[in-house]
Amino acid sequence: MMHAMRSLILSIFVSILLMPAVHAQEQSSSASSESSGSGAVVDIWTERAERAEGFSSQWSRFALVHSSWIAKWQKVRGKLLLHIDRCHDDVRSANRDTLLPVSLQCYRGQLLIERDALKNERDVIDQWPGLSAELKTAMLARIDALQGALQPIIDAIDAKVFTTLDAFRDVRENLRTQYRQPYWFAAAQVRNGTALTWLDALLLSLKSASEDTGFSEEVRQKITDALECYAIAEPFLIPSETIDSLESLRENLAKASGQIASCSPVLSEAQALQHSSSSSSSL
Repeated sequence: MMHAMRSLILSIFVSILLMPAVHAQEQSSSASSESSGSGAVVDIWTERAERAEGFSSQWSRFALVHSSWIAKWQKVRGKLLLHIDRCHDDVRSANRDTLLPVSLQCYRGQLLIERDALKNERDVIDQWPGLSAELKTAMLARIDALQGALQPIIDAIDAKVFTTLDAFRDVRENLRTQYRQPYWFAAAQVRNGTALTWLDALLLSLKSASEDTGFSEEVRQKITDALECYAIAEPFLIPSETIDSLESLRENLAKASGQIASCSPVLSEAQALQHSSSSSSSL
């Protein structure tokens, strides 16, 4: 069981760090319930179970799709970075007469690479387990909107619609503010939502282990310590209407990741105690 928990922790970090791109108020991690705005008592373990229901088995089936997508994304990222580097050289070498056409062709190539990557991403997000319907719908909508905005610009470049650098820059800035930034925000929400589901699955496993009488009291206490440590990260990942900026989402994810990393030694101690206990009992 301990090894499975450590594998789950590793999966949290893989999901957080590899997905292509909060100052929440800390609350007691040992609380078993909390009050809603209406005064009703909401069991926090029920909420965790609802968020994580069926997640482990669903992710096991999805893992191959996810790893394949990450491999493709890394290749696309490398291709895009190489294209951008070449374009920087071409733009620096361009003269006054060739700067606009060179810039446009470079941008066209970038948009084509991004368009194909977004198509692959949409297919994966559509299958992504553990996301709320709201998060998944929002992410798919942002992908569709960005995809839909790319093709008209590609067509306009092909039709030589842009006759000045200022016109080109205006369109590029509009794409960024109207389509890219909402897409980045939705992607960050998906990243946080995925981390929350992973964390809830881990907390549920730790709770079960902490109540397992097959472990010694000392081991169960150390598991409880680990549970309380990991639970501190949870408020940073829970969606809030007050979090309305990409910077805040990223800040919260970084805080949650830092807290999760700090808890690993506590769980390792529980594992070492259990191993020691098992070795002693076999003598």
